[in-house]
Amino acid sequence: MFRAMLRSLLAHKLRLALSALAVVLGTMFMSAAFVAGDTMAKGFQELFTTVNQNVDVQVTAKDTAPGEVDGGTPTNLVDQSTVDKIAAVPGVAKAVPGVYADGARVVGKDGKVLSSNGPPRAGTGWVDDDGLTQLRQGRPPRTADEIAIDAGLARKTGYGVGDRVDVLTLKPRKTYTVVGIFGYQGGRDSLAGEMTVAFTMATAQEVMLDAPGKYTQVDLTAAPGVSDTTLKRRVADALGPSFEVRTGAEAAKEQQSQVSGFITVLKTGLVVFAVIGLFTGAFLIFNTFSMLVAQRTRELALYRSFGASRGQVNRSVLAESVLLGLVSSLVGLAVGVGVGYGLKQLLESFANANLPFNGVEVRPYAVIWTLVVGTGFTVVAALVPALRASRVPPVAAMRDAAIPDKPLGRLTAAGAVVAAVGAGLLALALTDTGDLNLGFTLGGGTGLAFLGVAMMAPLVSRPVTRVLGRVLSWSMPGRLGTRNTGRNPRRTAATAAALMIGVALATGGGVFASSAKAGVKSAFEQDLGAQLLVSTENGASVQAGFDPALGARMKAIPGVETVFVGRGDYISLGGKTRYVYAGDAEAAKVIFNLETVSGRIGELHAGEILIPDGAAKNDHLKVGDTVPMRTARGGTTSATVVGVFKATPVLGNTLISEADAAGFRSSLAQAAFVKTAPDRVAPVKAALAALVKDNPEVSVNDQSDLVAQTNSAIDIVLAIINVLLGLAILVAVLGVINTLLLSVFERTRELGMVRAIGMSRMQVARMVTVESVLISVFGALLGMAVGVGLGLAVVTAIGGDFLVLTVSWRYLVTVLVLAVIAGVVAAVLPAGKAARLNVLNAIAYE
Repeated sequence: MFRAMLRSLLAHKLRLALSALAVVLGTMFMSAAFVAGDTMAKGFQELFTTVNQNVDVQVTAKDTAPGEVDGGTPTNLVDQSTVDKIAAVPGVAKAVPGVYADGARVVGKDGKVLSSNGPPRAGTGWVDDDGLTQLRQGRPPRTADEIAIDAGLARKTGYGVGDRVDVLTLKPRKTYTVVGIFGYQGGRDSLAGEMTVAFTMATAQEVMLDAPGKYTQVDLTAAPGVSDTTLKRRVADALGPSFEVRTGAEAAKEQQSQVSGFITVLKTGLVVFAVIGLFTGAFLIFNTFSMLVAQRTRELALYRSFGASRGQVNRSVLAESVLLGLVSSLVGLAVGVGVGYGLKQLLESFANANLPFNGVEVRPYAVIWTLVVGTGFTVVAALVPALRASRVPPVAAMRDAAIPDKPLGRLTAAGAVVAAVGAGLLALALTDTGDLNLGFTLGGGTGLAFLGVAMMAPLVSRPVTRVLGRVLSWSMPGRLGTRNTGRNPRRTAATAAALMIGVALATGGGVFASSAKAGVKSAFEQDLGAQLLVSTENGASVQAGFDPALGARMKAIPGVETVFVGRGDYISLGGKTRYVYAGDAEAAKVIFNLETVSGRIGELHAGEILIPDGAAKNDHLKVGDTVPMRTARGGTTSATVVGVFKATPVLGNTLISEADAAGFRSSLAQAAFVKTAPDRVAPVKAALAALVKDNPEVSVNDQSDLVAQTNSAIDIVLAIINVLLGLAILVAVLGVINTLLLSVFERTRELGMVRAIGMSRMQVARMVTVESVLISVFGALLGMAVGVGLGLAVVTAIGGDFLVLTVSWRYLVTVLVLAVIAGVVAAVLPAGKAARLNVLNAIAYE
């Protein structure tokens, strides 16, 4: 049986290649995700090991500031007295305090701030002989207006020793003189693509931390004979619980964990799209094996008549699927290793990073999971056809026979149940409060919903394709193609279902994107009283901003009616982390059209807050209540609720006084909303631009600019998703090709007969093309219906003022046109094969 199975599997190499390609593509994505993530993780591991190779123990203060701001100004600092205390601990040979923080932004020769796609733009305090940096040109900085820059930054900007360079930090833009250029061990211009500016230690404390006399960490060298762990224990005992004390190895591991979140997101995202591709490919494999079983009825019956049991026949078909899945998964794994390495190189290039590890990290779990998932999907998809094969009676070998199609009632009912369960899980996912496994409810619900629709699709495939076929039935090939499409509803539906998945997800994303765009436009035009916004540009550092004192100069511009200058930061309010704004509450009332729910909306004094109605309800607060409030740099104080306002789409955050904002991480403002007289928008915009022209990270935009920027960001995300979903759509097109090729093989005698009675080769090709187009359009219509429903459900469940339910008909028409094109492309190979059949051989074919 095994030898017979192997001969059958290799008998149709094109069929085998197309079926295998679906599995190869899915497993390629999966292995690429694992390899890219693990290779980057290995690179970061070697990077942080190199950074900490000369550190035996590292001391930092525990971060107790509310909220986590990626790349934000450190607030967990070590003072000089603590450094002296550490140096006095027995076993400490050397204690070197240092300053290192993100946020030193260099202005290039073109007047623009050098941007970063990931690596930090760091500022550090120069330390002589730290064992890591190596001065290549010039000398270290010695005065407050001198800096040294790393060789990578010098190469990117063209700056050299003696040049005057503008740098933005927590302080306003300042010009420094480059007195040195440094690199790192191994001849590296940077450690991982970061851009580093070295100041004197005192200057770094002031401009990077806004905390003179304080440090971010203290690196310790152990005395001879003292182990790292012993020194760690001694220092920890001396300092107490307010400090983190780690060995060099532990510090490297902690630093690596800070980038593991990005790697996890990367791997998870690619694996999700790989599973979508495999799930789509399962329909292709199911259809292929179903058709093969039907075509091999006589062969399977002969096996039965020669004594093969049902179990042997079943196992032979499953063995074919195992072999197909395993070989395809191995190919996908091998290709995925190369793709993963290429993806790692692409990400490093995009981020201007250069990790020290240049090899490929292929871990055992990546191999095992790729092979298991790829083979598993193939076997599960072939399970039902295998059961059908085992039911072929021996008598079928004595006559032409085929497995008849069963009535669709049970299948449709089962599909309705499966779809209902999927819809229920999706409803749980969309209304989840955190008590459920989101991956299970969302992923499982979506998969079951698709499966349920695919099971119900045969019921409507014949009437839908018949209606669609009327457009193409003006000729005999069109009429025959339409009838052939409706000949086997299960086959048509299974083929179309593969295309449905990619189209449905793309359409659902399109509905959500359209709703988000409409919501943003409505929020800016109806709920924002300001025509102009002065703010940091997209992609600017979290430390970017402008002096809040500029607000007074903005108000003095002719035509300006109201200005709200906002500063934002995370604080602890009532034991919960909240992102709050500080600014003129009376101006906020005008700018954001705030409605008073209770209390008052007016000038805020120290210790007074205004809260939105949602927060008042969720936190059970009312006017007059007092809650503890703690900022990043300040201590804990009491805050009294003096007013509750109705949240708007533009402002739904708590407002605190400008006096309490003194404890924010940054003293800079991030935004200023400006309301002008209706006829003064253009001149005021020009005046504001002139006011901030010296700050390259701040721009002035009107409402149309803001809407356009937001829409552009949404379009970019949607484009990325659609490109990745292209994998599923590509697999679906392969499914159409495979189904039509097998159909041509199955109908060889029939095609020979129609050729014999006068149909030309071109007419045969047109007939097969009509079948392909109808299947593709049917799948697209199914996907559009499911996708619109999914998108509407998500928008309705999420709600919010930034989502206005909208369906883009232009997007749907585009999808439909692309489906027609996909159908024509998919028909090229099968139509050509059908048209080239030898008439006499086809008529004699059995």
